[in-house]
Amino acid sequence: MYALSVRPVITGEGMLSEMNAIQQAVIIGMNVLHNLNLKLKTGSRCLLIGANGSGKSTLLRILAGRHLTQHQGGDVKILGLNSFRETKLNFHRAYLNTDWGMTSMAFVGASVPLCADIPVRKMMEKLQNSYPERRDELVRMLGIDLDWHMHQLSDGQRRRVQIMIGLVRPFKILLLDEITTSLDVCVRQDLLQWLVKESEERGATILYATHIFDGLDEWASDLFYLTNKGKCGWQGRMEELELYQQLQRDNHPAKMLAIADHWLRKELNEQRAKNQYEKAQYAVELDPTDRQGGYASGRNIPMEETTTQNKSQKKS
Repeated sequence: MYALSVRPVITGEGMLSEMNAIQQAVIIGMNVLHNLNLKLKTGSRCLLIGANGSGKSTLLRILAGRHLTQHQGGDVKILGLNSFRETKLNFHRAYLNTDWGMTSMAFVGASVPLCADIPVRKMMEKLQNSYPERRDELVRMLGIDLDWHMHQLSDGQRRRVQIMIGLVRPFKILLLDEITTSLDVCVRQDLLQWLVKESEERGATILYATHIFDGLDEWASDLFYLTNKGKCGWQGRMEELELYQQLQRDNHPAKMLAIADHWLRKELNEQRAKNQYEKAQYAVELDPTDRQGGYASGRNIPMEETTTQNKSQKKS
């Protein structure tokens, strides 16, 4: 069960959301997120950076209303509404993750596997037909054929269909969790540029968690670094980060990769040092023969001594 305790939030003018001091997110007894404040201006494109297991997906699922929050002093709000209980948010919020291809989708009251023999144009047909111009734009941009049948598609093609369906309804808030995985480089780049247009022309706010930083040097307006302890390591506008400023001056060819590597490698080295220290602290000094599994006792004793010991044991 997922639980979250926060204090009341204040959503300001032109703000996506402010999660004021997430005290603790608990997953099956494990503390995952601690003391987070997330504040983004309308139209921001924020990269969510963190190591595996840091809580990025948990944070996105909380914002997407997929986790029930626990009212202990407040709740998590988006656009002034409770992120879990206010279902009307789903008309303004889109959330895409990598689970889509492994589940089913409802069609006229029936649950149909996403790898079933069904054409793309029949997938969420009413939703597609509600926004035909936007649907056609996404189809062109993603290189989709509406006559494709889902059971014949590769993982990458199925991912494109997921993105098209997930983005066809105009959104104010977009939450993305590793969604560009399995996309080829051209489609991924076209999608990123389309998202820039969405944020600049429609004021959509985007929070995007990824481990693929190619092509993102000039894409993000904001960064949010989630440490491996589930705490905020840094957040703010890209141009406010001193490391980014230095990389700009140095004309570094992969600035976002360098930033992520700097943060995450520091964590990794600290964790390795901690593991080595703990291993040394709790290591048990063993006799060289015992290190061989406890069966080495007597192996290095001359045969004569072993025979004498056996005779002595029999006499006793």
